[in-house]
Amino acid sequence: MKRTANLPALLLGLLAMAAAGCGEQRPEGFPTLYPATITITQDGANLAGATVSLFPEDSTLSRWPVGGMTDENGMARLITYGKFEGAPAGKFKVMVNKTVSEGDPIPEVPGQYASAEERAAYDRAIKTGSYEVFQVVAGEYRTADKTPLMVEIAPSGENAIVLDVGAAVKEEDIQASATQGGEYVPMGEAK
Repeated sequence: MKRTANLPALLLGLLAMAAAGCGEQRPEGFPTLYPATITITQDGANLAGATVSLFPEDSTLSRWPVGGMTDENGMARLITYGKFEGAPAGKFKVMVNKTVSEGDPIPEVPGQYASAEERAAYDRAIKTGSYEVFQVVAGEYRTADKTPLMVEIAPSGENAIVLDVGAAVKEEDIQASATQGGEYVPMGEAK
């Protein structure tokens, strides 16, 4: 007697395993996550390219970092532990950071397998470039001890939160700026 696999049942089983995250090993004690998004606005307009970090009120959750990066619509899909979609239930302080730079372009860090020439070009561009980095979100929203922003992630419900960080600021980030370089030498060009 010839046996044949039931293809629809097999596909349904594979889809169920994929949806359940089968194969994605979670660390011991990992909390249950719930889908959550935070949309950040500044002066009522969507704030793209901002980093959103959540600081838990419950200290047992502090070992599971939660955050995301806002897209062009100002929305960040929350990720826990750097790779798992969603956030644990609880109350969190919300920190928002965004920087912009002016001056010479900041070169991209060469990858792990970059050649010696690529690393030298990056080093040259960093050392000779002149640029300033500015924080555009007010300081009160950037640290856990000062932020007035609070959210609660619920085990049920939509968890689609909208927060506003007030007026834009332009505060120089002196530690990230490089204003003492010599003549700027773009990556890939010899000096």
